Amino acid sequence: MKKTVIGLLMAAVSLAIMAYVENVIAPVYLIKSACKLILFCLPVIIYACMSNQSIKEVIGLNKMKPARWLYLGMVLAYVGIIAVFLIVREQLDLENIRTSLINKEQLTRENCLFVFAYIIVVNSFLEESFFRGFIYQLFEKQGNGKTGMIVSAICFALYHIGMVSNWFNPLIFVLCITGLALCGVILQIVCLKFGSLKASWLIHGCANLAINTIGVILIFQL
Repeated sequence: MKKTVIGLLMAAVSLAIMAYVENVIAPVYLIKSACKLILFCLPVIIYACMSNQSIKEVIGLNKMKPARWLYLGMVLAYVGIIAVFLIVREQLDLENIRTSLINKEQLTRENCLFVFAYIIVVNSFLEESFFRGFIYQLFEKQGNGKTGMIVSAICFALYHIGMVSNWFNPLIFVLCITGLALCGVILQIVCLKFGSLKASWLIHGCANLAINTIGVILIFQL
């Protein structure tokens, strides 16, 4: 129990520092990504050493069960996000989103492919490892898997508030955060269904691919 509390405290501190870096310091994307890599990996490594587990065990990176239905989920994740964007785009401040992506994330034609590839592959893995893996496993080890699922989903949604807070009107913003929490629960269910973090990572990567597709359209006004 003591190790679980320490793990939760480390997770909370990492999220708080990352929120400060993201919203107050607001460094260039490369520096911000390096900070996230350290802050999301360090608690996992420390906890693995404390509990005499491998990092794979701490984040639930097990061998994945047969994934036939997972491929359909990957397609639905991509198509679903694009469809939602097309449905609600009239309610979005598209110019503000475009300005935020260009100025805050400092995206250009030259670096956007690298940034988007990083978001799809590395960033999605970091978030899945931290939320669906590390935080969930802290509760699951104590027999509180359902609580872990809810807590990790809420943390996942709250973590993204700073990224999207000025993109939408208040109603759409609340719906967006609620949707992120729901996505967190769905990703956790996918992870459990296929017995490995790899499953939710693949779904998350496809979701990020859809978001990046929208980002390319907005940034370069295609």
